[in-house]
Amino acid sequence: MCYYLKLFIALGLGVAAFPFSASAAFTLTAEPGALPASVTVSLSRHDIDQRSTIRITTATTEADGSFRFESDEEAGIFVLKLEDTSDFTLAIAENEKIKLSLSEGSLSTIGSPGTKILQAYETFRKESLARLVYPTRTDIKDAKARNATDDEIVQLTQAEVDAYQAHLEELNDFVIAEAGDTMALYGSSLRLSGDYRLDELAEQVKSFSARHGDIGATRSLQRRIKTARDVALGNTAPELEGNNLKGETVRLSDFRGRYILVDFWASWCPPCRLENQHYAKLVDRIDASSFDIFAVNLDTSKRVWSQSVSRDRADWIHISDLEGWTSPLAATYGVGALPASFLIDPQGRIVAKNLRGEALDAKLQELGLLTEE
Repeated sequence: MCYYLKLFIALGLGVAAFPFSASAAFTLTAEPGALPASVTVSLSRHDIDQRSTIRITTATTEADGSFRFESDEEAGIFVLKLEDTSDFTLAIAENEKIKLSLSEGSLSTIGSPGTKILQAYETFRKESLARLVYPTRTDIKDAKARNATDDEIVQLTQAEVDAYQAHLEELNDFVIAEAGDTMALYGSSLRLSGDYRLDELAEQVKSFSARHGDIGATRSLQRRIKTARDVALGNTAPELEGNNLKGETVRLSDFRGRYILVDFWASWCPPCRLENQHYAKLVDRIDASSFDIFAVNLDTSKRVWSQSVSRDRADWIHISDLEGWTSPLAATYGVGALPASFLIDPQGRIVAKNLRGEALDAKLQELGLLTEE
């Protein structure tokens, strides 16, 4: 099906299935001829934090393709689907009256600023990835194909990680410049970086809260800001507790009194696995009484987690709740991308973030923990 028909999923809801509501939170309408007749569509609510979508209802367009849908659903991010086509996302705010129009063979929405901004954000996000990150990934693939040295692979992998951080900063720039207090702020929040222009993002969330009130989207954004502040440099590291591979409960606070590198990783993350190789050499050069690695795994399979630990010879502390990206452990530290690490001093304060390879070695030497080889 051509692209413009995929956009039908954004608004194609039949009148008969949705009776009039005097207190509708938002309204979706389309004129006759804008949509195909008798097309089944589904409406779902998307939870950004849980990365999950829950279907609310399904309906069928009228014989002439028109519809009017009034909903008392709380404002937020909605996913609609026209039969077997790809999903389309709508960022809907309270009391918005959204109209669907067909012009020059493609559909567009009127009356939903958040949706247009979120669409522009997605276009920019893909362009930024293609420009900043994908070239380095290609270089890594080519280097492995020609059996490049380990040092070259390490350098290229670090370049990829740095490029992705630059990508996240570009996304923050876009959101701060374009999203304002629209629902697009919530829709783009999954990739917001708490280490870049945080004060400006916090002010944006305040404006969002003032406009939309105490709804799920507001609370989600407020939690993100709070978490970013909780793991700022100089703050006491939040507690982490989980089971190791033996099923024993392990707590981060159990290791207070030494430097700890809290490292979030997963088996499917190539830079993480490469860093594990570095860690395996590093732990042999530091007294275990003064430094240790506290690894938080974000896999969903204990078998895969265990195999990765064994293959990487990752002989240090490991915990996991096996909940992947929905892990409360990751949420506690605001981790939305891997690899991610936090260096914690003996008093439990965060003193550095995302140090890898030579940068980590240099910091540990500065602290007098690592001797030169």
